[in-house]
Amino acid sequence: MSKSVNQPVAIAKGVGDPQCYKGKAGGPPKFKIGDRLRIRDLPDIFYNQTPGYTRGKVGTVTALAYESPAPEDEAWGHIDVVEWFYVLDFLRKDLWGDDPLDANENDTVQAEIPERWLEPT
Repeated sequence: MSKSVNQPVAIAKGVGDPQCYKGKAGGPPKFKIGDRLRIRDLPDIFYNQTPGYTRGKVGTVTALAYESPAPEDEAWGHIDVVEWFYVLDFLRKDLWGDDPLDANENDTVQAEIPERWLEPT
């Protein structure tokens, strides 16, 4: 009986994931730190890693995270499309509204979002 090798594991062996995708996004990042971006409300089938509560909301890029296939592609074995991931900060109140018991109206939530989910405001 032959063993099948998990392709992403084979690619990352000895290098690490997402380090094994470094330089494979096909160009420079589209957005930069400080950009205000809206999370697109894309259809999803089966799986994605973009939090539903961020869809349609605006956040600020605070870091360029890494290059990698998007989780929704990787779940289906499609690792040939590599894109940039960004860390965005969202004001908690922009995601869930005002909370009269909230001790700090400037609390933030961070999320890593693939480039395909982002659009300029």
